Amino acid sequence: MLAGAVGIAAFAWLALFQLLLAGGAPLGQLAWGGAQRVLSARRRMASLAVVPLAVLGAIALGQASGLLGPLLSPRLVPWLLWGFTGLFVLSLLGNLATSSRLERLHGVPLTMIIAGSSFWLAIFGA
Repeated sequence: MLAGAVGIAAFAWLALFQLLLAGGAPLGQLAWGGAQRVLSARRRMASLAVVPLAVLGAIALGQASGLLGPLLSPRLVPWLLWGFTGLFVLSLLGNLATSSRLERLHGVPLTMIIAGSSFWLAIFGA
């Protein structure tokens, strides 16, 4: 249950953070390469596109950990968990490689938590 709760919190922060970026909040140094204080219109749209993915991730982790009832097909959840594990391992690598110190400080722990909780629940479930 701990992996689910921590993962849900991380996905919730990711969704809120991306909504803030999409809305023009001056947090761009923490994302997308860290080169812009306020994201360009194109990057703001990309941030907005991340939000439903983060919500889906929170639901999948919640269901896999037993914190949420069945909102998704039980057959789909393991696939989503493995998909999020892979996606956020790749995101972790990108965050480790960025030249932006602020992006590393924010993105590395966040992507580690999401990848780790997704992996844990993919292996062990609730």
